[in-house]
Amino acid sequence: MLAACGLAPRPAAAELPVPQALTERRVEVNAMEYPWSAIGRVNAGGRGHCTGFLISERHVLTAAHCLYDPQAGRWRGAIELHFIAGYQRDRFILHSKIASYSRPKNFVFAPRQDLEAASNDWAILTLAEPLGGQAGWLGIKALDSLMLSRIAAGDALLLQAGYRRDLSHVMTAGWDCAIAGVAQAGRILMHDCDVVQGDSGSPLMLYADGDFYAVGLHTIDLVLKEKTHLGGVLSLSVFHPNGGRRDAVRALAATTSHWAPGHPPGPDSKAARLPLTTIDNLLAKLGYLHTASGVASVDARSTALSRFQSENGLASSGQPSLAVMGRLLHASTP
Repeated sequence: MLAACGLAPRPAAAELPVPQALTERRVEVNAMEYPWSAIGRVNAGGRGHCTGFLISERHVLTAAHCLYDPQAGRWRGAIELHFIAGYQRDRFILHSKIASYSRPKNFVFAPRQDLEAASNDWAILTLAEPLGGQAGWLGIKALDSLMLSRIAAGDALLLQAGYRRDLSHVMTAGWDCAIAGVAQAGRILMHDCDVVQGDSGSPLMLYADGDFYAVGLHTIDLVLKEKTHLGGVLSLSVFHPNGGRRDAVRALAATTSHWAPGHPPGPDSKAARLPLTTIDNLLAKLGYLHTASGVASVDARSTALSRFQSENGLASSGQPSLAVMGRLLHASTP
């Protein structure tokens, strides 16, 4: 069975989840800390949401099927769409209306789309307000055979974050992911990340060489004959000028996005440039930090990081960074 993830309906206020422990494979992260701050909710006409992620100061990548209204049988107008970054527990800080969007003209919405449709399921939103300066944006990268080998060898790491249906007001992330196969001439990457409805449009992220990138766009759920559940992401290689799909290449070229590392929030941003909450939680999980809750003190974090770095053959600076979070994520992966 193949199913589009689709829009997750918005729960009533009384149904807002307040999870203590989320799932074994996904944990709550602080949506106002980079790189999570570059990921947000695409709200559609008050009827539901998908996930999307910033790829430049004014552009968001999401799934095309998120923009279709199946009840009305039409594509939603840009005026019906909103992008919210830094959204956590029914509070948001960064918001923009959608000025316009581009999508493949030959994409046909279907409640249960096939892999061919999924391989063309993308949309680029142009924001009315340049939120990227406040939220930051993700770099984009096309996976090649060498990087796939590095992922399989544990030298690079895949992770995913979004607003899943059952926790639609909380950003959650998981990083115990692996590529399970490819389809559609490499345009669809099948993975075993823990994804459900609402995660459509979320990024499959890569940590490699000290940086985080988006490498895929979640578009489809697959349940195989063996009752194995896999997620399917559209490889961002479809946007690459070398071998990508013509319409996708042109659409990305019309933005200010680059095939380069991402950009953290600006120095005066409401969002934090470093994911201190995630770093502290990982240090606590690994037994290096003991804190009641929330962000640890600077001294306690520095001591814990120095110990972690020393015991793992790293330069013992005690300073938090995205690269340090990547190493902590590696250490937290079974």
